[in-house]
Amino acid sequence: MAIDKKDNVTDMTRGPVFSRMARFALPVLFGMLCQRLYNFADTYIVGHFLGDEALAAVSIAGTATYMLFSIIMGVTTGVGVVVSQFYGAQKEDEIKKSFVAGGYVAAAMALAITVTGMLTTGPLLGLLQTSEKLMPMAAAYLLVVYAGSSATMLYNFSAAVLRALGNSVVPLLFLILSSVLNILLDVAFIAWIPMGTAGAAFATVLAQLISGGMCIGYTFRMLPFLKVKSKEWRPDMRLIREVLRYGIPTGLQMSIISVSDMTLQAVINTYGTVMIVAYGVCMKVEGLGFQLADAIGSAVGTFTGQNIGAKDYVRVKKGVKSAYLLNILCYGIFCPAVFVFARPIMELFTKTPEAVSLGVEYMRIFTAFFLAGGILVVYHNILRASGDVSVTVLMGVSEVVTRIGCAFLLPRLFGYQGLWFVSPITWTCAALVGGVRYYSGAWEKRQRVQTLKKEKNNCG
Repeated sequence: MAIDKKDNVTDMTRGPVFSRMARFALPVLFGMLCQRLYNFADTYIVGHFLGDEALAAVSIAGTATYMLFSIIMGVTTGVGVVVSQFYGAQKEDEIKKSFVAGGYVAAAMALAITVTGMLTTGPLLGLLQTSEKLMPMAAAYLLVVYAGSSATMLYNFSAAVLRALGNSVVPLLFLILSSVLNILLDVAFIAWIPMGTAGAAFATVLAQLISGGMCIGYTFRMLPFLKVKSKEWRPDMRLIREVLRYGIPTGLQMSIISVSDMTLQAVINTYGTVMIVAYGVCMKVEGLGFQLADAIGSAVGTFTGQNIGAKDYVRVKKGVKSAYLLNILCYGIFCPAVFVFARPIMELFTKTPEAVSLGVEYMRIFTAFFLAGGILVVYHNILRASGDVSVTVLMGVSEVVTRIGCAFLLPRLFGYQGLWFVSPITWTCAALVGGVRYYSGAWEKRQRVQTLKKEKNNCG
């Protein structure tokens, strides 16, 4: 095996579990926080220069783009799982072939997203019950984002490969670069060059294109074992199917969750601009909170993938326990802070008293349930990386059923305040589904059977 420490990768099959996971998760978290801080800056710039209506339009468009990112994350997660398992099994040639196979899948999906997204922008915003006043601004934003989906895929693909190999620092650096560029370009395309909401989207796409290009350039330059010769750029259908085996269920699971998110957004939209603004700002804070869970989940996924490849199932379980502890530590700080500073946070983005009051109310409710959301992400990643992907789809279905059902039922019973409990109840129910599956041990039995089959095929 030619891969060693000088190749800027990390072997997570050895060493202390908690510290390895924490050291991996920390750069991921910093990167995500930088991206989220950019989102806050984006929200502030749009609200400050374009007003509450533009802010509401961008909030609606942001919900619609979640389906786009669901597909991208599904594909790149599939690549990451396959690469991490081969790395854990010390199969260098298979890593390179998986990289190539993943590149073909990513390119095809990016093209499909661009075409489909641009053709369905109007109908999608109609389904979200977007008002006629907000429709042009939301559509302008969405069209630019869909047109630039290849830039988003480029960064996420290269970052997923690096993280699968245990390198979470370099993706952090390029994400910081992207976030800084985003903010500067936001000011340029909104304040200096009046491009409206389309300017905010164009700034995002351009920043991702630059950081993604630099990230893939680093991958080829600094990781010698990933250098692919021209004759090696042949698609390996076996590995393409393997990438899709993990990627399609993940993308499907995240996409169907996005449908439920859009349903909730559609219900919110019926309450008017003030409610949309309040909910939009709260989604930024909620998203910031989920960066903690996603960073820990990323560590769990890479850790599990490498140790599944090494056939060390006991170590996988230790990793899950460490993830529980990391969630408790992170949310033990984040949730009380948001509860206390909810009002100043809202006032950063809007001066409308009604919107501020509604936002404070929602923030102080969802902070009480965030730990359930963090544990949910742990179960998604352990089950997905171990190959038990069908259950993650079932968890996604449970989220859809719960969120849509609660979105229509709770407001009837408790008025608008019922909407504030939709997501917390959804996280809790889906986490229970994942917890039951994990502790059943079915994921481990399934993986052992698959490993035996592969070994018999190789011997044959």
